[in-house]
Amino acid sequence: MLIVHAPPTRSAEREYIYRVLLGEFLGLDYRIVYERERKNEVLLVLDQGSPSLAGPHRGLRMPDVLLSIPQERWLKPASLPVLPLDRFVLPSGDFAADGEELPVIYGRKTASGSYMEWQDDNLYLGLDVFGSSLFMLTRYEEVVQGERKFDRHGRFPARNSLAWRESFLHLPVVNAYVECLWELLTRLGPGLVRKKREPSVRLSHDVDFPFYVYGRSRISMFREVAMDLLRRKDAEAARHKGTMLLHPDRLDQDPYNTFAWLMDLSEQAGLRSAFYFIAKDRYSPSGLDGNYKIDDPAVGQLLRDVHERGHEIGLHPGYRTFLNPALIRKQFERLQEVAAALGVHPRRWGGRQHYLRWRAPETWQFWEDVGLDYDSTLGYAEHTGFRAGVCYEYPVFNLKTRRELALRERPLIAMDQTLLHPEYMGLTPDQAYEALCRLYRQCRRYNGEFTLLWHNSQLLKSSHRALYRKLLLELLKPDFAKEGKG
Repeated sequence: MLIVHAPPTRSAEREYIYRVLLGEFLGLDYRIVYERERKNEVLLVLDQGSPSLAGPHRGLRMPDVLLSIPQERWLKPASLPVLPLDRFVLPSGDFAADGEELPVIYGRKTASGSYMEWQDDNLYLGLDVFGSSLFMLTRYEEVVQGERKFDRHGRFPARNSLAWRESFLHLPVVNAYVECLWELLTRLGPGLVRKKREPSVRLSHDVDFPFYVYGRSRISMFREVAMDLLRRKDAEAARHKGTMLLHPDRLDQDPYNTFAWLMDLSEQAGLRSAFYFIAKDRYSPSGLDGNYKIDDPAVGQLLRDVHERGHEIGLHPGYRTFLNPALIRKQFERLQEVAAALGVHPRRWGGRQHYLRWRAPETWQFWEDVGLDYDSTLGYAEHTGFRAGVCYEYPVFNLKTRRELALRERPLIAMDQTLLHPEYMGLTPDQAYEALCRLYRQCRRYNGEFTLLWHNSQLLKSSHRALYRKLLLELLKPDFAKEGKG
């Protein structure tokens, strides 16, 4: 049993972050003791009732910075971390290389200027592990900075994040904090046992355009073919689209109809895919919400095929839904209705917001209220990495209502468009593969979940198909990963 001696301030936030880090991530038994006399620090002590856990030192002390901020500064710009951040050199151990550093989002050095030292019979760690992790997991900075930091789609962009400005977006910093905490706890109690985890891969596909021909006239298709040839110099795309000019009814030849191919590859790799559908009843005249109706017979057959092959069906709420709970509910209920009529009854429902339009904490609350089980929106459109600072699924917390939700977040680590689109990272397929390798290795380092989004409609180029095939059959295949390759 671990005993957490903590100040009595912000008990709801404390109970959430202690439960996530100590209980869910590490799998430790613990209890919290609130002490009015304890100011601006947390003390973790091992219950000495178990001789096997009794170490030579009493406990681990850490500063309590974020959760001790006065009420008048809470969720205000004055509570944000001071830049530039300090760096803390990790103690040597199984998880850290010599000289490896962590950003100190919140923390406090000792009088001697150190972030770690023995003080009497306690070990002092100058990282505010709990406050810094709460900051990342709840997207505290996004709530504080508000609309003035959003892009034209109402999204909080990577370039405005602390992780981007301080160059640690590539690092699941919460996982690193947890490992540092575990390393020091085991020094206090060598008999401690943590929760075992296995690395995993989550593949998902947002179905914006299931078929290229839907919603397009022959004239519009001809124009697109001409644009591909003359302006984009993309003969491959022109050839695929040109085929549909001659045979618009042959959906089996449609270049966006890659679903069987995607499921085949997932199954060869020993994985399962999730397909997230926009559940509206009308074509969107603006084109923002795809080009299909959820009750279209061909789409219904697709839903049935996905389900019968053991893959997942989920929700992809439309462009205007992320701040509209009534629309999210309407589209979720419509998807459930159509799925039930096809004999499809998923055990759990989840999905991702269209365009990655998401707002903290409102969108989470709306998903909770309609009964969705998990969200997988939390990634940046223009850059890959760890927006929430973590590669584990985790329960979410509403900073405004101060309540933990039943909804869980599966953070999105990488998306095809992010990597390949010229307006975003604009990488070549080879560069994209190397970038994904680096992210995947980070996830495996912490036995985490690598969550990848690849659209069915982004496989026109043979180079993109080759990249996706290589990812699944070389990098992400479970047997391959166990061999330590990639």
